[in-house]
Amino acid sequence: MSTDTRQLIDFKNDRDATLKLIDWFDVERVRAAKIMVIGAGAIGNEVLKNLALLGLGHIFIMDRDTIEMSNLSRSVLYRAADSGRDKAETAAKAVCALNPNVKTTILKGDVTLDLGLGLLRRMDVVIGCLDNTQARLSINRACWKVGRNLQAT
Repeated sequence: MSTDTRQLIDFKNDRDATLKLIDWFDVERVRAAKIMVIGAGAIGNEVLKNLALLGLGHIFIMDRDTIEMSNLSRSVLYRAADSGRDKAETAAKAVCALNPNVKTTILKGDVTLDLGLGLLRRMDVVIGCLDNTQARLSINRACWKVGRNLQAT
């Protein structure tokens, strides 16, 4: 990166300033991306946190569970006061608190029954953060049907 370009970056007010220093990193493409994260438990929390810090454009969060106290030792986005609340909804609020530029959509339901192929088709990336084999296989089949690669964690 040239010295002139570096001087045009506003390091005091632009949260993406350091990303703009990476020549190959396309900030605008990241801002326009639509990513679905299926599972907002411990693994999903880490993925969602990182996507929020990266400033991803729109994150669709799907989970059917509620937060339990036992989740708190593994989940960076949840607090004790969140016990009993929906994981997807609470994670979405935490993501927006980390980065208000990120848009979120929550989907509550069972991935094997409630996830439509039309929605998957609109995603740029699908990330599976589940510990259930049947659910993982279901997501993989659905992604295959619509020509999307599943990134399983």
